[in-house]
Amino acid sequence: MKIKYQNKHRIPMHYTHMIFFIICMISCTTHNEEELALVNGNEITLNDFLPKYKNFLSKTHQNDNLSNRYAFLNSMIDESIILQHAKIIGLDSETEMLHQKEKIHDQLLLNEYYDTKIMNKIEIADNELRQLFKHYKTRLHVRHLYAPDLETIKDMAEQIRSGVSWDSLARICFEDSILKNNGGDLGWYKMGELDPAFEITAFELSDGEISEPIKTRKGFSLIQVLEREKDIFLTEQDYQLNKEWLKQMAIRYKRLPFLREFTDNILTGLDVQFNKNGLNELLDELLMNKEKRAIYSDSPVLKLHNKKILTLDDCMQYFSTLSDRQFERINSTETLKSVLSGILVRNEMIKDAKDLHLDRSRSFQDTFKQEYTSLILRKTVGQIEPSQGVNWQQEYFRFRDKIALNNDILIDSINVRSFPMVLEATL
Repeated sequence: MKIKYQNKHRIPMHYTHMIFFIICMISCTTHNEEELALVNGNEITLNDFLPKYKNFLSKTHQNDNLSNRYAFLNSMIDESIILQHAKIIGLDSETEMLHQKEKIHDQLLLNEYYDTKIMNKIEIADNELRQLFKHYKTRLHVRHLYAPDLETIKDMAEQIRSGVSWDSLARICFEDSILKNNGGDLGWYKMGELDPAFEITAFELSDGEISEPIKTRKGFSLIQVLEREKDIFLTEQDYQLNKEWLKQMAIRYKRLPFLREFTDNILTGLDVQFNKNGLNELLDELLMNKEKRAIYSDSPVLKLHNKKILTLDDCMQYFSTLSDRQFERINSTETLKSVLSGILVRNEMIKDAKDLHLDRSRSFQDTFKQEYTSLILRKTVGQIEPSQGVNWQQEYFRFRDKIALNNDILIDSINVRSFPMVLEATL
């Protein structure tokens, strides 16, 4: 590695916090002509450096000084060297990396779409916050019955209305031995401790009242409030002290039903029509855990509003994007339909986000670059395997020095030493 220092001010490179910088760096790049370093012709400017450096000082509660400036700059130089090495060995063009890159892009795009279409439309009135304040000052003793699908929970509700005991249904619907034997009794809870949809319903129930079937993150429930304890001392001062937290809770409560209504409307517009035989064939493929084949059958699984037909092969391509947790949900044609519907809605939202050009903003591009860069760094550094008797850090230095051979690195010492710091940003 050839390191040159302009202005004859040479300071040794430090790597005290090296690994943390490389893996956890937050990028916020804008154009700035104040160059701090050149790595094989690639600039590291003050605007590349400063947001990350300030973030580091804030997280580590350190002060700005010359030693920290050089240590952090050297970590960025290491990052640049590793990224250039990854490109040379073709890591960024591997099929798996391209797949991960697409996943990162789509997820960030969905986040942008979510903020634009949903979060920006949620309004919170003062009377809503004051009602939540009353809930905040209340503890509920609740029990529930659970089912993985809507039809089953509706059947339980009908059985309750016809006189079947709550406890007998609890013994059937729960696998957990405690809930099975205590009638689904969850004990005492305060606001913010349960599933948002569960809480919204529970706090609006009267004591002894049984809810309609509600959808939660894990399935469907019937809820009954057994009793409650209220704090009768509701002061204005206490309300004002908790107002910001109450706003966050209000958003938490509102966004789920808002999102469901939004996605339900998309799904209605798609007008999905499932083919029973195709669904069963797809389910068999998923449950049999066969080795992945390059090609699946062209059996029709579903048809959309525009007459487009998705085959088993099309659907298997979709499933490549699912997480293990999502796969675990698929145990019947009903759960399969639910997962497929979710994928179709997700794809429609991504398409709409692209039509709105949400992926063209500077903030999106910077965040995407940051996330993908972090992925490449983790992948490259994660391949390091320490030799016997050598710790990981020593092996990392060996790796870095090897790939840095014959690299041309120029550091502008005057710019490093002289740039001003905004004090409040480091507190």
